[in-house]
Order: sequence, then structure tokens, then C-alpha cells
Amino acid sequence: MTLREISTEESIGRILATPLGSRVMQPEYGSRLFELIDKALTDEWVLLACDYTYDAIETNESRVSVKNVSIKTGESVAINIEYVEVTTGESKTLSVDLGGEDATV
Repeated sequence: MTLREISTEESIGRILATPLGSRVMQPEYGSRLFELIDKALTDEWVLLACDYTYDAIETNESRVSVKNVSIKTGESVAINIEYVEVTTGESKTLSVDLGGEDATV
């Protein structure tokens, strides 16, 4: 794994963990995933989580192009992101663990 890959993965993680609008000088930075905290894990929750993830990455991380976002549930909840590095054209997958079913983002 190169430094660039780590940097991209860390960037995506930070974007998803930052509530949208919480940065004064960068109101478009972050995601709306915080809105799903303490909500029931329903089909609507899954759709919203995928939509919020896609929008946040596409808006804030120009080094990647998101191809697919899916949610894995079970003992824990994870967001699986398939993306392409814009500069290299390399396809990658990143899984962001949200923890147990009662976990918060």
C-alpha cells in the first residue's frame, strides 16, 4: 500500500465521520450520515446511508470516482465503497466499519 492509497482512504473516512456543515469555513465538507444515528436499521436507512456516502465522497474527494456504495449488515454494519482512482484508473474497494447494529457513525 502506498502513501497515496492511505491518504485517500483516510480522507474518505474523515469525510464520512464529519457532520455536514460542522466546519465553519467549509460548510459543504462532510456527510449527512450523522442524521442516521439512533435510527432503526431499515431498508430506508440503508438507501439513505448509501446516498449520503456517495454524495459526500463525490463532493469532497476529487481523487476518486465512486462506482458503487453498499451496506453490509450482520453483527456489525459496514459501508462498502467501490471507487476508481482518477489519476491511475485503478479500481479499489474500501470498507468503513460503523460497528455493531447499535453503533453510531
